[in-house]
Amino acid sequence: MSTAYLTEAAQDEAEITAFCELVAGEGVKSYLEVGSKFGGSLWRVANAMPPGSRVVAVDLPGGTKAWKESEASLNACIAALQAKGYDAHVIWGNSTDAKVIEQVRALGPFDLVMLDGDHRLQGVTLDWDNYSPMGRMIAFHDIAWHRAPTWEGVRIDVPELWGNLRRRHRSREICFDPSGKNNGLGVLWRS
Repeated sequence: MSTAYLTEAAQDEAEITAFCELVAGEGVKSYLEVGSKFGGSLWRVANAMPPGSRVVAVDLPGGTKAWKESEASLNACIAALQAKGYDAHVIWGNSTDAKVIEQVRALGPFDLVMLDGDHRLQGVTLDWDNYSPMGRMIAFHDIAWHRAPTWEGVRIDVPELWGNLRRRHRSREICFDPSGKNNGLGVLWRS
């Protein structure tokens, strides 16, 4: 059984630690993570919540081209959280699929929703539109992502959406490297 979730968090260590402190301080007892990959951040956040808390992951079945082993790791993470007494679930599918959204809604509402799936503007905006009404707090990963305009990889447009939303909501940025090497976390309070 894969235990990559114990070490494979895609966030900077100082940033995920600060985020987990915020989770504990806010008394979060229900957490949705859209885009869980190996389950590393899901594991860390869940362990900042009391046992019995609801934890829901949404991810693509079969992993991604770069991380085919992520499905086994995420399944192992969910099983380990259940063994520790968490009400843990994984929903496999595209986060924009109506069936996936309904499955998630049936497990909500959530104290905290983390959007870390599709990072292109259309995808992250759809995730915001579909999942933010389910949470009192909404978090984003990669709010400080920065690459040269000539960079040819997949664009990460989260900073664009984040910049628009944070002006309309109470927010907190957790970003310890302004160069964009560590991509930062942002949290919005809907109420």
